[in-house]
Amino acid sequence: MWEDDDDDDDDGYDPEEEQRKLESLPIYKKSLEILDLTEQIVDTFNDEGRAKYHRDLMLQDAMIIPAKIAGAEAMDDYILKMENATVIKIHARSLLAQTSSAKYLDLQDERYLKLLRDEIESFRVLFLEWIKTFENGTTKEGDGWGLFVKE
Repeated sequence: MWEDDDDDDDDGYDPEEEQRKLESLPIYKKSLEILDLTEQIVDTFNDEGRAKYHRDLMLQDAMIIPAKIAGAEAMDDYILKMENATVIKIHARSLLAQTSSAKYLDLQDERYLKLLRDEIESFRVLFLEWIKTFENGTTKEGDGWGLFVKE
């Protein structure tokens, strides 16, 4: 059916092995822990007004992080990895900011929000180590924007 599917086994790609590698990464595991904790915290928010807005935003931020880690791990291109890393940083910082808003609005007990903040800090430390593994020079072309590789 597809022209390029004649020899799929030639490239050695094994989706199950790739999934196992992803799931074994400490940063990916931590992102799932943050997602789970965020879900537990926002489940206690009421479903009206500001609380609903904060719940939805916190869930969105927490869901994007593991998806972008998976995306970065699925490619070898430095620029694409760095773009995913940037999105991860933005959403982790947004989630962190939302904990302050939730505290201010008294949407959740401060102790639970601090627990999430502590997990985000642990994630940040793992993030710093993770991005060191990105190989600069693996980019085939620039990104057209000149952000991570000068063109």
